[in-house]
Amino acid sequence: MRRVVVTGLGFVSSLAPDAKGTWEALLAGRHGLRRLSHLDLPGEPAQIAAEVDLDPSIHPVRRATQSERMALMALEEALAQSGPPLERLDPRRIGIFQGAATTGLPAAEDYLLARMQGRRASPELSVYRTPAILSDTLGRRLGATGPRATVMNACSSSLLSLGQAWERVAAGELDLAASGGAESLCRMTYTGFSSLKAMDPHPCRPFSRDRAGMNLGEGAAQFLLEPLEQARARGADILGEVVGYGASLDAHHPTAPHPEGAGAARAMGMALRVGRLSPESVDLVSAHATATPANDGAEALAIRTVLGEAADRVSVTGSKSQFGHCLGAAGAVGTAVALLALRHQVVSPTLRLEDPDPLCTLDCTPKVAKERRVRAALVNAFAFGGNNVCLALKRWEGR
Repeated sequence: MRRVVVTGLGFVSSLAPDAKGTWEALLAGRHGLRRLSHLDLPGEPAQIAAEVDLDPSIHPVRRATQSERMALMALEEALAQSGPPLERLDPRRIGIFQGAATTGLPAAEDYLLARMQGRRASPELSVYRTPAILSDTLGRRLGATGPRATVMNACSSSLLSLGQAWERVAAGELDLAASGGAESLCRMTYTGFSSLKAMDPHPCRPFSRDRAGMNLGEGAAQFLLEPLEQARARGADILGEVVGYGASLDAHHPTAPHPEGAGAARAMGMALRVGRLSPESVDLVSAHATATPANDGAEALAIRTVLGEAADRVSVTGSKSQFGHCLGAAGAVGTAVALLALRHQVVSPTLRLEDPDPLCTLDCTPKVAKERRVRAALVNAFAFGGNNVCLALKRWEGR
């Protein structure tokens, strides 16, 4: 199998419209959570989210959805960063792998509401804004005629798409893969999580004893993956190496994780084995950390189960304290955070961690960023239904 590296990273978040601004804001301890304004849901007890405000004059494609616009902005940033042009690549060997949860649903909701209220609405809103719209739109931008995949695996969608992209490039089937995810707020997910009592009306507190639920967020992260030898030949700036991933199913409950994190531990253990990483070589876990009562404790147990004694020296970061939960894009967001940590040798903080849960006996980087050596990182995304994914990354050190 070929070694696979990341040569482009684009990041649009509630903190900034690019990776540089987002990273600086992360390290400064800022967050994007604010009073809900993109949706009018006055009856909901939680009125807080991490929203992305885009310049209304930017229309990268006709009638683009919020998710499409963010994804295209992130892809353009990744392409600009990737070094010498990629136009000479065979388009048949360029693949698109995207994670989606509710990508086209906001447009369909607008169409349905208009019809219910007796107003005219274009059927295009519901017919052409399917969950696959991200893969199609990004594929057209790159002129890619290779394989396209849209993964709908709830909150682990974009991380699984990254794992699939890595497999195809590593196997020699593709010379370039664009992978990631984008997520915008919609009524169904907001009210759905609210009905499950999973939403905190205040800024969320991952790994805290008094954590009470999640906040939802918007954002997009896109990555360009290519074989190491090609990246070297064209003089690309290598941001990090993808060395493997693991996936598992809890088969336990439709919404709750296995209480001991058994499925999560299997996915993490598989990522270590495939990536040929020892527990001692892992310095960072970019955690799923939704701040729900059930999730964080189970994830902490899974980390300790997999890393053993090495868990005492690993750093954990819960970036949903800054971005909210970006659902289908959450794994891509967590991957961007981990790659930037590997690149800059700084771990971003878990905000509002004042009183850690006794189950979370890990260094969860409370409140302030920390400089440290980061050689390898695990990125976690654990979805409803017990769909667990873990991606393994290594710092690029020139060899």
